Amino acid sequence: MNDIIGSTEIFNKEGSLVTVTNGREAYPRRWIAVLVQVNCEKRIATLLGKAGYETYIPTQLEVHQWSDRKKKVQRIIMPMVVFVRAAKNEEKWLLNQSYIHKLIALPGSKEAMNKCATPIPDAQIERLKFLLENAETEVTIVSSLKVGDMVRIAAGPLTGLEGVVSVAEDKNTIVGLQIDGLGYACVRIPIDYLTR
Repeated sequence: MNDIIGSTEIFNKEGSLVTVTNGREAYPRRWIAVLVQVNCEKRIATLLGKAGYETYIPTQLEVHQWSDRKKKVQRIIMPMVVFVRAAKNEEKWLLNQSYIHKLIALPGSKEAMNKCATPIPDAQIERLKFLLENAETEVTIVSSLKVGDMVRIAAGPLTGLEGVVSVAEDKNTIVGLQIDGLGYACVRIPIDYLTR
């Protein structure tokens, strides 16, 4: 799907691909977070996908063990939140869907005042995906975190990831990746894996 709403890609006389608008102002698609019905994240992501939207639900693979068996389960780390790639002019349509409670905006921001969603940079979504795919410990979401030193993970499966130190202990440190409007995705990292 094209990331510009109200536009079409065509080839010009020289054979180059160009994007033209159809008379409406073109709006780029960007990630936003929407609050949805409880325990309906996957169903709602499917409905939005059928409507032409790219969606993302942050999950982490966990192994649940009982006395007689083990089962791999995808744990949703942000209950009731679905990330949607949508243009600003599509937000009203999203709000009119019965299964979407509200668009998430930073408190006090101009988006919150206008009942719009706070855009989330692509880089934050990509870092969150990387974290969830590679973390060896449980990832949690913390909404209030005292911002500390920026660090880069220099060893282990999350090598190269940058984040904010939230808690420093003797052996382990909790590193958080900021997600605008939602807080921080946090994971425990051995302190010797970090560099400034």
